[in-house]
Order: sequence, then structure tokens, then C-alpha cells
Amino acid sequence: MPGYANWKTLYKDEYFQLYEEGYPVGNLPKPDLTAEYLPFPAEVRGELIEDNISEEEWEKAYWNLWQVREKGIRAGYPYIEPDDYDEIISQAAPMPSLEPLSQAEYEERLMGAWFGRAAGVALGKPLEMGYDRLMVKKYLESVDAYPLNDWVPPRSEKLGITLRTDCLPSTRGNVQFMQSDDDIHYTICALLLAEQKGLDFSCLDVGLNMLDNIPYHWVWVADNQAYYHMVSLASDCNREERVKDIPLKLNPWRECMDGQLKTDLWGYLSPGNPRQGAKYAHRLSSFSLVKNGIYGGMYVAGCVSAALSQDPTPEKIIQGGLSVIPHNSRLAHAVRNVVQWYQADPDWITVCDRIYEHYGHWYFAGAIHNLAWVTLAVLHGGLDYTKTITTAVMCGTDTDCNSGTSASIVGAAVGYNNLDRRWVEPLHDTVRSAVAGFGTGSISGLVQRTIALRKKLFG
Repeated sequence: MPGYANWKTLYKDEYFQLYEEGYPVGNLPKPDLTAEYLPFPAEVRGELIEDNISEEEWEKAYWNLWQVREKGIRAGYPYIEPDDYDEIISQAAPMPSLEPLSQAEYEERLMGAWFGRAAGVALGKPLEMGYDRLMVKKYLESVDAYPLNDWVPPRSEKLGITLRTDCLPSTRGNVQFMQSDDDIHYTICALLLAEQKGLDFSCLDVGLNMLDNIPYHWVWVADNQAYYHMVSLASDCNREERVKDIPLKLNPWRECMDGQLKTDLWGYLSPGNPRQGAKYAHRLSSFSLVKNGIYGGMYVAGCVSAALSQDPTPEKIIQGGLSVIPHNSRLAHAVRNVVQWYQADPDWITVCDRIYEHYGHWYFAGAIHNLAWVTLAVLHGGLDYTKTITTAVMCGTDTDCNSGTSASIVGAAVGYNNLDRRWVEPLHDTVRSAVAGFGTGSISGLVQRTIALRKKLFG
């Protein structure tokens, strides 16, 4: 069992990933049993029964498939997607003009970002069940909660559905604190990393920080696979060199959304300076991701950074994100599409469904479609915190991640004093986590540590 999945799953997901990255695997993102990479004679492939293929044969198929990378990107592929930071920035859109905040303004906005992120994650957490927009709507209508404007009820008697019982502390009538969640763990871990290693942290430091602070079953997709490989590193090997292999090592989820969950902190530390924040977001994300996985982290850091400036607007915030990712990347195209669709028809449901139509073939935790919904939520919310987070949740798919990210961005833009008390007060300034180096603490304490860290790192 190679880490997060068996060989059959790895083969299928790798086929999809290679197709999306532009490698010449076939004409469709989904493999079939006639594919040349399967270790069987061509004349019998069409008669194969999938369940009769052994794990050993799926493993051979995986390594046959992996060799397609040697052929390079297929002719006519329209995107240019480097991994190197300097190349990325050289191909990015211009930065918006951003005026700095005073120290007092910064501290109040930062408080809005931290508290906003916590409340946004909590709101979306119970509905993180693989629901699309229509299923979210169906559930909320069944409990008289659509359009969403409050915490989510935990059970629908009409549908006979109970939402995740592990998320009961984040449901209507039960919110007393911010419960443990990976979207909060990542931000806390980034804070611990920066406090301990400063600005010179390495990808190895990122991996060790994860191993030291997060239990294995609290990470998913690319980071779950990376964790598996980190544990497997021999203590006497050159770990700095070996860790460079991790993003491509049995990791077809290398363009997932792990990056965009990790990098808010670098936006918090870089108010009005998207490329400063994106520089460290790039290094953090590069531990387990490539291309649009990395860009997702950079985009979020850029948006948060732009939000932490004078007179932010949704358009200026999104431009801050676009100013740190390649103009001709799939993510940049998706963001621009959302902006254009919303300008043409500012109905969030219409745009949401277009995102599903164009990008809904991605797996649940893919970077591109989830950031498209974050972008839509920021646009439609118009810097109204409640409207932003409820839109993100009603779009469906990764409801807590997208609500948390959009909440962090808009919380940074409007500040703590402009967050509706219905979201803030039930948390009682308390966050519980599974992070070994933090445990349970206060959200306001995280704000103060971030302020002190910025002063230490940047003066």
C-alpha cells in the first residue's frame, strides 16, 4: 500500500493529473482499459474486467504511465506553468496600487482576519460531505435555512440526514469554540514554523514542522502522501535533497488545495505587499505541491496581503492574487473566467454552476475549482462578511476550506469591528486544535503572536 491509496487509485488519479498538466496520455482525462500503459497485450485490453486486475499489475501500469513525462508537454497545450518562484513572478500580472495601513489599522484588520477565518471554517465544517450546490440547497431548504444566514442545523428530519457528528460543535445552537480543523491547524503550524525558523525555513523544515505538530490522520491528499514519505526517510540520508522528490513521489494530488490552506499567515505578515507574502507561501507550498497547487497558496497569500491595505475592493484583492501567479496558468484563467462571468451576470448561482460545468471534473480537494468558488464568494460578497461566507458555503464542495479562505480575506479587508457578532461571540475567543505545539488557546493570542512575529521578522 503506497501511502494514501492503493495502486489502482494511484494509476487512475495519476492519469487524470498528467492529462491536466498537459502530458500526452490520451484524449480524455479518464483512463479506459484499452490504455497502452496497462501491462497486457493490446489484443486483450478491450476484454479486461477492472476488478480482475491485480495490485501488482496496477503497479506496473502506474510506472508505465509515469514514463510519459519523458515525452514532455503535448503539442498545442495552451498553458505555461513554471514551479520556480522568479519565473512565476516574471509571468504574473501587475500588482495593484496599495496604500499601507497604520499600525493600529493593521492590528484591527489582522484581528478580523484571524477571527474571520475561524468563524468561516466553523460555518462550513458540518456541510463538508461531498455535497454540490444543489445538495447543499436541498439540505438547507429542508431545515428552513436557505438562503444560509446562520449556523447550519445539524439534522434534517425531512430528509433523514444527520450531518457529520464530529462537527456537532460547529452547528446551530452548539457553537462554543472553534473546534479542531485542518484549516486552522495549518495556519497555526505556519505561525509555529515562522516563530521557530524565521524567514530562512527550508522545505525540510516545512515537513518536520508537520511531523512534529500534526497527527497523520489530520492531513489529507498531498500532505498525507508527503507525511508518509517523510516518515520513511532514513535518518542517515541527505534529507534536504531527498525531500525535493516529495511533490512528485507517488503524488497525483500535487495540484490539490493543500497550498491554499497553509498560507494565510504569510499574507497576514505582509500587509499591502503581495509578492513578499507570496514568496514564503511559494516555499511552504512547494514541499508537497507543484504548479497550480503552489499557485493556490500564492494566490491566497496575495489576496490576503492586498486586503490588508487602505480602501480595499474585491477587484483590488483579486488583482493582488493574480499579481503573484503566472498569467497563463490554469488557475489564472479560471479566476479571470469567474470575474468575467460575474461581470456579465452578477447572479452567484449562475456563475457557481458555470464553475461546476467548466471545472467540476476535478476531484473534491483540487485547487482550481475551489479557488474559483472562493473568488466568486469574494466578488459576490462585496466585502460583506456574512454574504461572503454564506455564498462560499452554498457553492458546495469543500465548504469549510472555501468559507474559511474567503472569510480570512474579507475579514482582513473589513476588520474585526465589522464582523457580525453572531459569528464571533459564540467562539468565546477559543480555538481547540490537535497541533502539538499549540493545543487549546485563544484566537486573540494568535493575533498578538502574529503582530509580534511581524515586528521580529520585518521590523
